[in-house]
Amino acid sequence: MDLMIIYYILIFATLLLLSAFFSACETSFFSISSAELERMKNHSDYASKQIVQLLSHPKKLLITVVVGNTIVNIGTASLAAVLTLDICLMMGIDPRIGVMIDIIVVTFVILVAAEIIPKVAAVKNAKRFAKSFAFPLTLVYYLFSPIVSVFFAITHWLTSIFHVNKEKELLSEHELRSIVDMGEEEGTLQQDEKEMIHSIFEFGETTVREIMIPRIDMICVPVEAKIDNVLDLITKHLHSRIPLFREKVDNIIGIIYAKDLITFTERKANGSTSLESLARPAYFVPEQKKIDELLREFQRARIHMAIVVDEYGGTSGLVTLEDIIEEIVGEIQDEHDYEQPMYQKVNENEYLVDGSMDLDEINDELRLNVPTEDGVETIAGFLLGLFGSVPQEKQSTNFGKYTFVIEKVIRRRIKKVRITKNE
Repeated sequence: MDLMIIYYILIFATLLLLSAFFSACETSFFSISSAELERMKNHSDYASKQIVQLLSHPKKLLITVVVGNTIVNIGTASLAAVLTLDICLMMGIDPRIGVMIDIIVVTFVILVAAEIIPKVAAVKNAKRFAKSFAFPLTLVYYLFSPIVSVFFAITHWLTSIFHVNKEKELLSEHELRSIVDMGEEEGTLQQDEKEMIHSIFEFGETTVREIMIPRIDMICVPVEAKIDNVLDLITKHLHSRIPLFREKVDNIIGIIYAKDLITFTERKANGSTSLESLARPAYFVPEQKKIDELLREFQRARIHMAIVVDEYGGTSGLVTLEDIIEEIVGEIQDEHDYEQPMYQKVNENEYLVDGSMDLDEINDELRLNVPTEDGVETIAGFLLGLFGSVPQEKQSTNFGKYTFVIEKVIRRRIKKVRITKNE
């Protein structure tokens, strides 16, 4: 009898391992993303081919795993009951007490050893587990194929009765991003192509405020300005459109087009004509508008510029069609653009940074860890909050392991900052 109990224990342990195997298979195989599965299709190793083959019929694979796990768990529970009764008879214990103990202990053991631990381990190492289990699971798949076919037919019949719609399998944004990243790693995509695709994902979440030309950088003309002076301004700054305001920039009354002024002067029209009569209507948008919506509005209205207003109706800045397109394709520079780099690397621990540089860009490009909360977008805005007032040139402050030195201030605006990493 003692030898028989040992046999029972060995069989129980084997069934428990099989239950853990099926649990790990279920989690590991169905945790493989669509992107990773597509990548495996190009692999030549046997395990990858088997994984692709098994997941080409996901419903049948799931039924196989569930049937196998159910059979094993029933066997485990039944064997445990027999083993418990034998031990109770040997030790003179009431079988009813033994059955109660058996239910509690076996349920706990199966739950922990055959469900929780295997599934937690498999979800963390899905690809490695799937490759390890590909061959044995394939054998089980074909071994159970007759009974799986029966259950598959029943399932299909029931879903058709209850009108369960087939959901189209779609790749998530995370999976698409992973495919793009893998494409760059394998040389299929260039880095600029990868960045462009990532920009498209972020396009719908970007607001006008994030890309606008701020009010302080706007080139505007007052309504009483002379046409010749405006033409000189257009020639100097090489802008094709300039906002027109009355009294102050918060009161934009129209947009002056360079081509309209040139046409006017070529026709030698009456020199007393006011700028307001030549201006086209301005298009106003709130700071919070998404740029994908604005792009569609630009297309419908056939315009290239909008004035950005804040919640109080004041002018925050302006945004152009070029600004929106640059969010996808990157900076567009023509023969008139001489844009300075946003930062210069002095040495391994020191950078000279433009005050208008975006905090997210600083953290990405320079590997800094500047906080981006509180609605602050630029390093200048961050430092204004840190100082609590407009700093003077050569004034410095520390934040974390960095020292910030104000190198240049123009009209209360921080233009250049020196960032030094303290050892």
